[in-house]
Amino acid sequence: MQFDQLGWSEPSWLRNPALFDGIFMRRCIAYFLDAVLTVILAALVGFAACTLSITTLGLLGIPAFLLAAPFIHFVLAAVTIGGRHAATPGMRAMGLRVVAWTGENPGGLRGILQPAMFYMTVPTTAMVILLFAFFDPRGRCLHDHLAGVLVVRSEALPSH
Repeated sequence: MQFDQLGWSEPSWLRNPALFDGIFMRRCIAYFLDAVLTVILAALVGFAACTLSITTLGLLGIPAFLLAAPFIHFVLAAVTIGGRHAATPGMRAMGLRVVAWTGENPGGLRGILQPAMFYMTVPTTAMVILLFAFFDPRGRCLHDHLAGVLVVRSEALPSH
C-alpha cells in the first residue's frame, strides 16, 4: 500500500534539495555548539551543587553533578525547538531549524518529543543509531522520524 492510497502525499516543498544540502555536518557542528553551551550552564549548576553538597552533607550535590548536563541539554533543546525559532542555539548558528512535516513550527509537544527520543535512542545504542542519517535521503535521524520532524536549512525554506 502506498501513501497516496491512504490519502497522504509528500508536500511538494520537500523536494527542494537545498533544504538538505550538507545537513549532517551542520547538525554535528550545531550539536557540538549546544554541548559547549550545556557544559557552561552545567558548570554554573555545578557551583550550586557544591553549595548543596556542603549544606546537605553530600546528599544533593552528587545527584546534581551527575544529572545536570543531560537535564540542561534536554530542557535547552525542548524549549528552543518548541519555541518561536524552532532551533537550538547551535542550530541557529549553523542556519538550521526544525519543522514539522507540514513545514510549520514543531510546537511544544514535538519540541519535547524530539530531544526525548534522542536521549532514548542515542545512548542505548552507543550512538550507532546516528548512522541512520547516512541512509535517509534527507539526513533525518531516527529521533527525527519518531518525533515527526525534519531538520532543514532555514535559508532554503519557502516563506509561508
